[in-house]
Amino acid sequence: MSNKTVNVMNQCPNAAAVSGANVLQTPMHHVEAAIKARSATRAKTSVTLAEMKLTGLLVLRANASRDALSKALNKVAGIALPETLKSTESGAYCARWMAPDEWLVSCPNIEAFDIENSLRTAVDGHLAIVNNTGGYSVMRLSGADARNVLKKSTVYDVSPENFQAGKVVNTTLAKAQVVLRALPDDAFELVVRRSFADYVWLWLQRAGKEYNMQFKMQES
Repeated sequence: MSNKTVNVMNQCPNAAAVSGANVLQTPMHHVEAAIKARSATRAKTSVTLAEMKLTGLLVLRANASRDALSKALNKVAGIALPETLKSTESGAYCARWMAPDEWLVSCPNIEAFDIENSLRTAVDGHLAIVNNTGGYSVMRLSGADARNVLKKSTVYDVSPENFQAGKVVNTTLAKAQVVLRALPDDAFELVVRRSFADYVWLWLQRAGKEYNMQFKMQES
């Protein structure tokens, strides 16, 4: 697909907009004040829930053009398209397997537009790219009991033998669809639709109560 036939919108036209008040806020920005108020009385905990800073998210789809897309992605972000149920990452860039012809790529939000254009220019073939930046919340659950919280919340087998660092699955958490990725050191990433962010946050809050779950905001 030629980039000349596609209208691509830059959601972050200049770096100044990123730091502007009430601009490009994460789905859970409204709980930040409550988290700061609780931090003064923080007790010992074995699990922490955090929402990450606003992240650029691109959904990539390709079939016959997969190899060309993988090479182009490696050139602009230093990562290749991962194999089934896997992820590849380098610094702030990560690609997650979603389906045989679909991947979810995260990057600094101010780079999403340039990366999308670079991929469209580099791949001469059928290609679909959707910029979903702002449409999802990226959360991180970490700590010695993070896996136990997930066991309460999802039907997927998150045992260490089955769900090791680098593995990615599309599953449900309570009644919400999530992209769940295992990270090193007893940590997990959850990519949640914006409309379900509050629901998932409150669910995990209750599921982690017995472990004195603590909260953080805007992690890098």
